[in-house]
Amino acid sequence: MNEKYLRSRRRRGRWFHYYRRNGVEKSLGVHGLDPSDPKVKAAYWSEHARWQDMPPNTQTPKAGTFSWGLDIYLSGSDRWARYAKGTKDSRMAIFNRYRKVQGTRPLSSITIDDIEAALYAKGGHGAANELKALKPLFHHLKKLRIISKNPAVGVELDTPPIKGFPTTNAIEIEAFIDRWQIGTRERLIFDLGLFTGAARTDLCRIGRHNIQGNLLTFRRGKSGVETHVPITADLKAVINRTPDIAPAFILTDFGKPYSKEGLGDRYGKAARAAGIESRLHGLRKAFCVYWAENGKTTQEIMAMSGHLSLSEVERYTKAADRKRIIQLIAGAA
Repeated sequence: MNEKYLRSRRRRGRWFHYYRRNGVEKSLGVHGLDPSDPKVKAAYWSEHARWQDMPPNTQTPKAGTFSWGLDIYLSGSDRWARYAKGTKDSRMAIFNRYRKVQGTRPLSSITIDDIEAALYAKGGHGAANELKALKPLFHHLKKLRIISKNPAVGVELDTPPIKGFPTTNAIEIEAFIDRWQIGTRERLIFDLGLFTGAARTDLCRIGRHNIQGNLLTFRRGKSGVETHVPITADLKAVINRTPDIAPAFILTDFGKPYSKEGLGDRYGKAARAAGIESRLHGLRKAFCVYWAENGKTTQEIMAMSGHLSLSEVERYTKAADRKRIIQLIAGAA
């Protein structure tokens, strides 16, 4: 990254480092270090965060504190920059809580025992999510030689197994089809979710612009993985029921694409109206079941669903009522 606001000057044999912008120059507090020292760049990115992302007149945290290190990570980590918006939002909520409680704590005082005790007290999946947020933060600071060891590595957690959303089963598919006829927006959301296997963040934005020959191709918003879904006769029939010129297949009453929250809410209400508790992610799992039953390998299903691990897909394709799900999907369009 380019430190274009960094000003390093050598006077009387000693280096002095400043952040200069809009005619204002502020000491970075790391005088005496060579400009190539990682701590100089770390101090720069911490101050840069004050200008870029924080409210006006926000005070720069004291060097060496947790808040100081957090600013360095948020403004200078390529890994953080690549995260999807949803991941950033959820982790920022975690960071903001830690900043409020531990912001002034010296980084050097944070140990694996401290983190393990705090997460044990929290417990559950929340503790696991916090650990996922903290590990890359401390990893970045270690790479910059700000800390000598990542205190989040080796933390042991007792977390309950992740159940996730259940696969939409045959009874639920049948109930939804009976309640919502072809031509309703609710049925369009259901059919596209079922035949594309797209997560809600992708389902709300895909449209005819994603059609490439006999494939529906899009990059997953969550992971960035490119996904290629075969346009079967069933999916083609559903697409033919959508507007020819539109920013997305599924549109609101105002002719605009749904937000992922809005789309999920619309489907959830439609499912409850059909007497079932189904989520869009359950349709995504049923999509995997469909293709497994039709002879596709786990690797091929990964390419269509955009999953990152074989184990994920394998879990989805072990549904007890696979045969009946296939029969119902075949008649849905």
